[in-house]
Amino acid sequence: MQYALRLLGRRMHTRAELERKLLARAAPEEVRSVLARLEEWGYLDDRAFAEAFVRSRRGRWGELRIAAELRRRGVDERIVREALAAEDGEEDEPARALALLEKAAWRHKGDRARMVRYLQGRGFALEVALDAARAYQKLHETRETE
Repeated sequence: MQYALRLLGRRMHTRAELERKLLARAAPEEVRSVLARLEEWGYLDDRAFAEAFVRSRRGRWGELRIAAELRRRGVDERIVREALAAEDGEEDEPARALALLEKAAWRHKGDRARMVRYLQGRGFALEVALDAARAYQKLHETRETE
């Protein structure tokens, strides 16, 4: 229990992450008991973890990468979808992709293929990346002609 609390004191963990770490140190029966108590006390909550994770990554990553990382950490697919849907209010994904292109203009230097690869590498869907690259180029062509 002390080891689990120490881990949770550093950062939030999913149930699967914590279970994997605890199984390396304790018997399965003891691990199940510790996890059950932590969930009962509210210290272990995959939904809260997923929502916090989505909020913290939304400005830098696309939904594909966020979802993949949550799945890798053992979060249930239904919780992943709900967390992504719950945090989708403030800004849509194409706008976030365009904002990333603006921040990283020095990396792609106006090359559409590089922009698309850059966005896809951060987990944006191909269609979103293409739309954002087109919008970026259109925006900067308009600025240059003014």
